Amino acid sequence: MRVDSHVHIFSFPSLENLETKIRSVEDLITFRTRWPELAGATVNGSPVDNTAGLFATLDRHGFDHAVVQARPGRITNDDVAGVVDAAGGRLTGLATFEDGLICYAKDREGFRAWAIDELRRGIEQLGLKGMGELRLHALSGSIHPEEIAVDLQPFMDILAEHQMPILIQTAWTQFPGGLWFGDPIWVDELAERNPEVPIILTKMGRGIDSYFEHSMIVALRNQNIYLDIVGTTVDHLRRAVSQLGAERIMFGTDWSATWRWVVDPATVHEIHLRTVEEAVPDESARALIMGGTAAIIYGLKAG
Repeated sequence: MRVDSHVHIFSFPSLENLETKIRSVEDLITFRTRWPELAGATVNGSPVDNTAGLFATLDRHGFDHAVVQARPGRITNDDVAGVVDAAGGRLTGLATFEDGLICYAKDREGFRAWAIDELRRGIEQLGLKGMGELRLHALSGSIHPEEIAVDLQPFMDILAEHQMPILIQTAWTQFPGGLWFGDPIWVDELAERNPEVPIILTKMGRGIDSYFEHSMIVALRNQNIYLDIVGTTVDHLRRAVSQLGAERIMFGTDWSATWRWVVDPATVHEIHLRTVEEAVPDESARALIMGGTAAIIYGLKAG
């Protein structure tokens, strides 16, 4: 089974025709500041189901399954669960808190309390299989690793109870705020306190040497740390496989309503497939990265 373990679903009308606005990764990084009216329209826009485009992309590149979560905007976990339920077993969904983020700055404690309850509801009532990427500055007002770990402990308790993973993003995002938390060194404290919870450091530093080094030291110190390959380099992936083993690494693309428009020099699936091909010549290791590791983490079965 080939699995894209990092996909964001749903779009908005303002993001539906961006062929002339986004062609490269650089265009995507600057999209929010170059086209603020289009990016801003997602805040109050009505979400559009874009899974038909996702399935077409997966089919084109030979993928059987995708692990999906909401992209930022007014998208609920009910929306994600509905799409997953309709996908005939081809999608696994993760809980996120995108629809509540608009109000967190006015009441972080209230938002955090709601998010804890929402994670439990997402897992126990909606059938979602873990906690997607979090914007940490919405859940903790601290930059001290021990204090962050305390703020996140209620989420980790729920995940431990259900033996489900959490995704923590590294490096940068295209969205405002929270850049400090992209350095994953703080995750060491959280991982040590919660060895039974799989923690996926998504993007494994996104090709930035300093963030990659910190991803690696946290992973070497904690066996419950996993990496996905979004945005990484051949050299970084080769080293991660050598030092951690392919059984702790997952394929992912970050495909989304904006990333889907990247075509120069290639699409996100083409870019990441080439990275794996160049970095991982061993077929058994490649099979783990391309789906075996994700199948274990998410309990997926072929067919």
